[in-house]
Amino acid sequence: MKLRYRGVSYDAEPSLLEVREGEIGGVYRAQNWKFHYPRHMPEPPPVNHLKWRGVSYCTGNATVTNCEPVTDSQPVAKSIYTVAAKTSIARHRLQKVLNESRKAHLATMRQTLEHRLEVAKAKGDQNLVRLLEEESKEMQPI
Repeated sequence: MKLRYRGVSYDAEPSLLEVREGEIGGVYRAQNWKFHYPRHMPEPPPVNHLKWRGVSYCTGNATVTNCEPVTDSQPVAKSIYTVAAKTSIARHRLQKVLNESRKAHLATMRQTLEHRLEVAKAKGDQNLVRLLEEESKEMQPI
């Protein structure tokens, strides 16, 4: 099919993916529409185990998180244990980062609240001062 967009002509290639019409649909600008699903999922690209500047990585969908292929010299149970240990370490590091960011966020909120309180006192807005002091009491650690 010959198409044209902004003065550029091109041939449209039909999709090679077979689709089926789904049950989900509706009306948009007085036109009926249905969601389309692929009949067959395309085959995922192959997994390649590569190394760049000493860092291993994978292309494609690797089933093992460390991206290293399991060989005969490396038993499966050992590789599963290694992956579980690395996952546990990563989870611990993530929790540590989350706790630090939570503390930093709380400190920033306190500084902002104190600044707002100072501005309210300088303007003489007693109602806002009272509200900000109540908010400050709620933020105090238990």
